[in-house]
Amino acid sequence: MLDSFSAQFGTILPSLEGKRILLAVSGGLDSCVLLDLMSRQSVDIAVVHCNYKLRGDESDADHQLVKQLAKEHNLVLHDVAFDTKTMLETTKESLQMLARALRYSFFDELCDAHSYDYVMTAHHADDALETFLMNWSRGSGVKGLEGIPRQNGTILRPLLDFDRHTLLQYAKANDLQWREDSSNASEAYLRNQVRLTIVPALKEVFPNITDKLRETQQHLQQANDLISAYVQGLEGVVWNATTNGLTIDLTALSKVNSPNGVLYQLLSPFGFTDWDAVYRLPKGQSGTEVRTDEYELLNDRELLILQSISSKSFEYYTIDSAEQTDHLPIDLYFKQVKELSSCDKNTVIVDADLLNWPLKLRTWQAADRFFPFGMQGSQKLSDYFINQKISRLEKEKIWLLCSDSKIVWVVGHRADDRFKVSNNTKNLLQITWRD
Repeated sequence: MLDSFSAQFGTILPSLEGKRILLAVSGGLDSCVLLDLMSRQSVDIAVVHCNYKLRGDESDADHQLVKQLAKEHNLVLHDVAFDTKTMLETTKESLQMLARALRYSFFDELCDAHSYDYVMTAHHADDALETFLMNWSRGSGVKGLEGIPRQNGTILRPLLDFDRHTLLQYAKANDLQWREDSSNASEAYLRNQVRLTIVPALKEVFPNITDKLRETQQHLQQANDLISAYVQGLEGVVWNATTNGLTIDLTALSKVNSPNGVLYQLLSPFGFTDWDAVYRLPKGQSGTEVRTDEYELLNDRELLILQSISSKSFEYYTIDSAEQTDHLPIDLYFKQVKELSSCDKNTVIVDADLLNWPLKLRTWQAADRFFPFGMQGSQKLSDYFINQKISRLEKEKIWLLCSDSKIVWVVGHRADDRFKVSNNTKNLLQITWRD
């Protein structure tokens, strides 16, 4: 195994001569084998360990083993502890995605601070098989089925030619120390379910499946290179890059082979998952759109326009008093009234005592939520727009009147239920927009 491992560098992986390498070592079998193999190369290496504090004493014991191994090999150790549980409470990310983001951010910081050329991780052939099966089950395209790349920028994965059984044999033959992560036995995570049930069954039927997967993924890589080159050649004809996305000429798109395939290749890097909606969009009405958390894809007559939601311009105005509205970009008027009267879309009446001046008038943002008048609970403003069939062009003209961080009125559309007049209301404020 050592000879095969060493032979990669300068061939299918870059030469490590004169390079500084950062090894990600968790304390498990895979990374401990990687540490031993790399310690036998003539190269400058250091170790990094991330403690996510998720398994109590077990996590700390992993850390202690990595410290011990780094000391035995006379290597620099960079270690960090994350308060992962607290972070999970304040983010919508899954545990796996959060942990990945944390460690790779730490890797980047270390590379910048200490001039490391590459980071090595211990992903192996079984990891590649698991990733292939998971992506396949999600309906992934060719790119997703390529699996884990050997090199992704400065990230190197030199164990992808070796399965876990080979790593285990090497570890035992060389009397290596490692620790087993008890969470790997839990089927609470999809990857563990694949690892513990599907992969053993496949290996029993197809003993050389990891070798054949490598061949298949090489073919997929070649196919994806051809597809990418074809789509890249359509730049300037079918699509054009913009400062925060791209535009797609619908007439030109309709004339190419496999328009949906071109759309998938162009748009999959931007996080789209509802492909049926994306493929319907070119034939939809102008103003219809499909969104991800970060991007919106709009049908604008003869074009599809992809742009970052965060790039939308943000405007903000302070309203110090009911009399000071001349500086606003829209005509708003405030008036004290004595009784509740009927209102139209351009007028609302609210409980004046619930407002906290100064008020704010601002453009809406993707994360905005409000409590639509007459409804129970809150709703994302973007979902409200979809339900009300408000086009993208209309949305760009919408303003929010806010008290502190709370929306009082989606101007010209709907008031927020939290400021409604009740039996306890003593002071009523009428707000009118003249469009």
